[in-house]
Amino acid sequence: MKKIRILSLIMACLILMTSAILVSCSDTDSGAAQTTATPTLSTTDPGGEESEEDTTPVFPEANYSGTTFTVISRSPTAASYPAFYIGTEEPTDVMSSAVYTRNINTEEKYGIVIEQIVSDKISTSVQTGVDAGMLDFDVILNQRSSLASLAMKGYLYDFNDLQIDYSNPWWDSNCARDYEIGGKLFIMANDTSVSNLAGARFFFFNKNLIKDFQLTNPHTYIEKNDWTLENFLNLVNSVYKDNGDGVRTGDDVYGLLMETGASNGNAIHMLIGCGVKFSSVNKSDELSVELDIDKIDKIFNDLSAVFNGDSCITYTDASNGENVDDFGNKFNFCRNLFAQDHFLFVQANMGVSNQMSDMAGDGYGIAPNPKYNAEQESYYHKMDKLSNIWGIPNSESLDYDMISNVMDYWAYQSSRTVMPAYYDITIKTRRVNDPYDTVMLDLVKSTICYDISEVFGIDVTDALWTGFSNGSLASTWSTQSRAIEKQISNFNIDIGKLG
Repeated sequence: MKKIRILSLIMACLILMTSAILVSCSDTDSGAAQTTATPTLSTTDPGGEESEEDTTPVFPEANYSGTTFTVISRSPTAASYPAFYIGTEEPTDVMSSAVYTRNINTEEKYGIVIEQIVSDKISTSVQTGVDAGMLDFDVILNQRSSLASLAMKGYLYDFNDLQIDYSNPWWDSNCARDYEIGGKLFIMANDTSVSNLAGARFFFFNKNLIKDFQLTNPHTYIEKNDWTLENFLNLVNSVYKDNGDGVRTGDDVYGLLMETGASNGNAIHMLIGCGVKFSSVNKSDELSVELDIDKIDKIFNDLSAVFNGDSCITYTDASNGENVDDFGNKFNFCRNLFAQDHFLFVQANMGVSNQMSDMAGDGYGIAPNPKYNAEQESYYHKMDKLSNIWGIPNSESLDYDMISNVMDYWAYQSSRTVMPAYYDITIKTRRVNDPYDTVMLDLVKSTICYDISEVFGIDVTDALWTGFSNGSLASTWSTQSRAIEKQISNFNIDIGKLG
């Protein structure tokens, strides 16, 4: 494991920005987001005088006399799902300056020294440390599916036992709602890490190809509240151009760069976009799954009719025979092809937007997942189960009062520095060139949904993906639903046993 020391020096320049609030799905009883208004660009000044009331939040006073507060995380240079912007050696640009300011303010508030331990064996370190009663870290930032596995083995502390108000805007209140089960909350998102914001997937579209193929811009559909599955698929199906060799490769032009698999296959994300929920917590505070198989089957049939045609190509086929070493993996390689005008659409997240920011011509645009139909009230966006989130080791050797105070204040400071720098400057200013795309980013950010079944290893999405792949959803679900019901029953029992 490698330690990254965060220097406790006086900051030369402070960044003063507006707060960015990380929000997920606004709730109804079904957990559905409510976004009833069609997104438009604001051209008016909201006006009004600012209140002179001091709204600065009050945090508990404490001094931990130089105690080290340590985060164990994936590396910020990891090929996938890196732990960005936790520590920094020195302020050299906007983001590192924001991180530096946040960390210095938190260190000075509580008399601590923040450290980051980078590891590729986080689960092993947590289990070994908890079992031995000797931990050299206080909190964990790792992939949520890995943390969920630790939680089920009793290795994670319950966030609900901390003295923190998760309704505060520097925490994700919807994450607290959707990941709570049996009164327990083992993983949580806040503004300290940008990983949660970067984990939701939406569509990038190629504006150059919109022009070349004389297509309707998705933004036009969105403004008319007509960005539906049907119109999306019609656009995808309108783009295919062979380079002349008669062989389907990444050198041709396609309507969709298609991702496969139960975790992040386009079909799975688009189910969420169409308002499908994989699971919910029932009135008995237990996990349950009730799927509208007929609706899902209709969506899958519509997708298959296009996805199996000439206008779509997978990452694997588009990169076949190519040397992807310089890009790290086939996904980065193919997103580079998107930037070279080979695909109309690619579904990805904010974290990879830098790979498209230098496109020639009109560049890219941003669109939410399409709705099932125009009557659907909201857009919806699925959180990647592999994206990073916070966990806390369950050990008597830790000072949970300190963890509570530091995590809360650290997240608050981040909401004033790191999140604005990342979202308003890095993403909105440097990576998009159309004001309407910033409206789209706000829309995506406000409609993130969480699903506890996928994170905790219930095979709902696996069964759905199998049904989509073999073209026989009804029989597949009928075959696998009993095993899934058993998984859910065992899960509810095991959750109930956790202290």
